[in-house]
Amino acid sequence: MRLPTLLLLGLLGQAAQAQTAPFVFVAYPAPDARVAYDHVILEGSVPPGATLSVSGQAVPVGPDGLFMTWWPLRPGTNELRLVARQAGQTGTRTVRVVRTVPRLFPATPTAIDRTTLSPGGQLEFWDAAGDTADERSIRVSFSGAPGGRAEVRLGTVPAAPMREGPAGTYTGTVVVPPQAALSDVPLSVRLTGRDRRTVSAVAARVSSATGRAQLGAQRPGTVPGLGLNPAPTALSTPSGQPLLYPRDGMTFAVVGRQGADYRVRLAPGLSALVPAAGLQLQPGPVPVATGGALSLDGTLQAPAEEPVGTLPPATAVPAAAPPDPANAGPSALGAPEADFSLRVPLGGARSPFTVQQTGPGRLVLTLYGPLAQPLTPPAGPDPLLDRVEIRSGAAGVTQVTVQLRAAQLWGFSANYDGDDLVLRVRRPPSLDPARPLLGRTITLDPGHGGTQLGGAGSLRIPEKGLVLPIARRVGELLRAQGATIHLTRTADVTLGLYERGQSAEAAGSDLLVSLHANALPDGRDPRGVRGPEVYFTHAQAQPLAAAILAALRSGLPELGPGAGLKSGANLALTRPTTQISLLVELAYLTDAGNLRALHSPAGQERFAQAVARGIAAFYTAQSGR
Repeated sequence: MRLPTLLLLGLLGQAAQAQTAPFVFVAYPAPDARVAYDHVILEGSVPPGATLSVSGQAVPVGPDGLFMTWWPLRPGTNELRLVARQAGQTGTRTVRVVRTVPRLFPATPTAIDRTTLSPGGQLEFWDAAGDTADERSIRVSFSGAPGGRAEVRLGTVPAAPMREGPAGTYTGTVVVPPQAALSDVPLSVRLTGRDRRTVSAVAARVSSATGRAQLGAQRPGTVPGLGLNPAPTALSTPSGQPLLYPRDGMTFAVVGRQGADYRVRLAPGLSALVPAAGLQLQPGPVPVATGGALSLDGTLQAPAEEPVGTLPPATAVPAAAPPDPANAGPSALGAPEADFSLRVPLGGARSPFTVQQTGPGRLVLTLYGPLAQPLTPPAGPDPLLDRVEIRSGAAGVTQVTVQLRAAQLWGFSANYDGDDLVLRVRRPPSLDPARPLLGRTITLDPGHGGTQLGGAGSLRIPEKGLVLPIARRVGELLRAQGATIHLTRTADVTLGLYERGQSAEAAGSDLLVSLHANALPDGRDPRGVRGPEVYFTHAQAQPLAAAILAALRSGLPELGPGAGLKSGANLALTRPTTQISLLVELAYLTDAGNLRALHSPAGQERFAQAVARGIAAFYTAQSGR
């Protein structure tokens, strides 16, 4: 009786399946999404073999049930009714998408859209006399009835005209007088329209004084890691561009406040905005750094030749030719190497600074603030060091350019150490040409995870689930070549954005490779946009990025070439400097062919093989130098 029973159950199951209405899975857009464009990417899947229509219009469906279409939207609410049909059964789903359109004011009656007033809030100038005219300038804007005449006024300061462009958008600038004592004075705009009516509104309130600058210090514990450069702590230019990533204890002359930000003076005429929550204020001036001779810590000594130095204004005396830095350091291949360290004497001051890689083997440390005596080059040689150049530019700004003999950098950072500031650079590792990955440490980061789904997966697996098996397999392939592999996650768990870089830093990794799948934002037509892209911030990551990109293009040519290398990226996973850091967008979720490759086990194996091959090719190239 057992066989007939199983057969009967199977037949009943098939009958039940045949009578089940086909599902309609919509990966994007989300219900009640608001889109400011005339089209949206409508994507998802239905059961294989089903047909699909959207609002009565047939939509192409792949053999696996995948659909992706560039769907037009009319202004306002769009109800998209998706109907799937299969074996006489019908499944439906309705998705509402709101297309928003900019509010356009009529020419009459005269009106100001108060929600568009900028800058808004409270503006404070604590040392207006020490600010330049540009630093005391306030740019004001609003939207309102087109074709009018507008002006901006600060208290009793003469009104300044505002320009219109585009139609209905008005902008102007008012300058706070350097010696003015203002207390909560309204910054107001006036608009006279075509109907000769005049309306006004307050954009912000302004206070100013002179000589009230305070000392601000970055709160302890607010800056994680040695070189993560987290965006929430960044100092930005008045226009909003990132300028400087602070370290705990870094001190500033705080000269004002704009909403949730303090305005700090890095040097005369050079202001930046810093999140107020990260600073603690106290009375007193900014400490003056001592300056003096730079020194080298923990160097691997070569025979003493000519000291490294500078000739004014920027011509350096090169160090004598040392042994090949690739062969310097511990004798054991693949063993950790002692850092190259350049010590800048500050006498306990915590002067602001930035460190940037401006070329192969070239780092520029920019120090802000006064020095009791000029910086001078270090006296001793180091096998890794070619020369040091020191420039004193604008008042209170000193640049130290460190040119290293190794074109490929493996990580750098700068932090306060005792009374000094120390720039640390990782020495090139000693690699065995026969097994260049032997003993190397690599961190692989499968993007997203847990509550962070990543991009929508139209075949019902989101980005987080597509990149995890690929990252695991890359790890297996690299371990087989002798590498020590750290995965930021091995399961579907939630990780903080900066935990990923911090784990690579803590492990002493050579590389941080974050794996993702790409998707287009609203407003971009997805048709024809496909292929891999590799993002990096610092030039030290360019050779690795190029090696991985080449391996992806050769190993999966059907993906399309993609946009290629994306240098100068401002991403949390590419900004870390303590190791080579980059982010790989393997392929596009918004391209049907790319998605199918990411989704299939065979495709995932090919992605993993390509990434591992690119990493191995990078190490092989470095082992021959």
